[in-house]
Amino acid sequence: MTGPAQAQTTEKPLVLKGQSTHPASSNFHLIFKLWAETVEKMTAGRLKIETLPAGAIVPPFEVFDATSKNVLDVGMGPFGYILGRNTATIPMSHGPLYGMDGSDYWAWYYDGGGMKLLDEFYRDVLKLNVVGFPIPTDYPQGMGWFKKEINSLGDLKGLKYRIYGIGAETYGRLGVSVVTIPGGEIVPAMERGVIEGAEWINCEEDKKLGLHQVAKHYYTPGMHEPVTGGQLMINSDVWKKLTPDLQEIIKVASVYATTQRNFAFNRETAHACQELIKMGVQMHRTPDEILKNFLDEWEKIQAEHAAKNPFYKKVIDSQKAYAEQIVPFKLSWFPPYNFAGEYYWKNKIYLTKK
Repeated sequence: MTGPAQAQTTEKPLVLKGQSTHPASSNFHLIFKLWAETVEKMTAGRLKIETLPAGAIVPPFEVFDATSKNVLDVGMGPFGYILGRNTATIPMSHGPLYGMDGSDYWAWYYDGGGMKLLDEFYRDVLKLNVVGFPIPTDYPQGMGWFKKEINSLGDLKGLKYRIYGIGAETYGRLGVSVVTIPGGEIVPAMERGVIEGAEWINCEEDKKLGLHQVAKHYYTPGMHEPVTGGQLMINSDVWKKLTPDLQEIIKVASVYATTQRNFAFNRETAHACQELIKMGVQMHRTPDEILKNFLDEWEKIQAEHAAKNPFYKKVIDSQKAYAEQIVPFKLSWFPPYNFAGEYYWKNKIYLTKK
């Protein structure tokens, strides 16, 4: 055999070495894995990407730097893992986002100028030698788990509550005794009484962590993280060596993998919520008073960060301008989700009725 057909069968595949910040069972890592599988299929095996879990090559908090320095060709992780480097990691990765939900936030990246800001953030602000693609989850996180009922903001004041980032700063100003510890330490801390409440992610991931074994009251929604923005990163030098078709496949595959896993994860989370209820967990609606006070305090903190950090201001100004177009339109045009939803499924709602 001669010609192009022979070249196609004998071409040696390019193999990229990658690692995520998360364990193999987590949704973020599953997005990472599906993305790599999709790239391999779309390139007919010309490009293969190893997707190792947290700690396989470098510790989770070193994935961003390792990708920049080409210790890894590819990395995956949320901006929360480098939160201390620049406060703009907050609006680049999660809420409250001016009323936008997960799909709106993703749309801001691809339709509202967010990708241009992402490139600038990596190159000029963080000084990281990477090309990034957003892989956001489209579900809000819950307020979390508590050993007792929370009926008002007053019930939260003084309570030892695990949360991180600006969410911790916001609740702290509202009088909550915030504690920031890694996810793996939450359950032991609850058992010992070091903390009395904790947020993690949602039913699926919280069940894996075992939070239902140490607390029976779960409150949702939270307002601190309506979306969690992960990042796929490729070392810039590696990226430049890829042909334009491979670059486009990598981008398109990231959108597909994120969308597909978000579909599946919502279904998996719905199932996990039902399982938790069978295990005796009571699910409650977070009091509006808490959510409203959280937003009020969050906006004050945002203004402070924007005054100190020009890039933070640049990001939130862009997001607010996009939200001003999209959110009022959806509020005006889309039927309220609960209207038809409750018509058909009111007796299936998880939340404990008072």
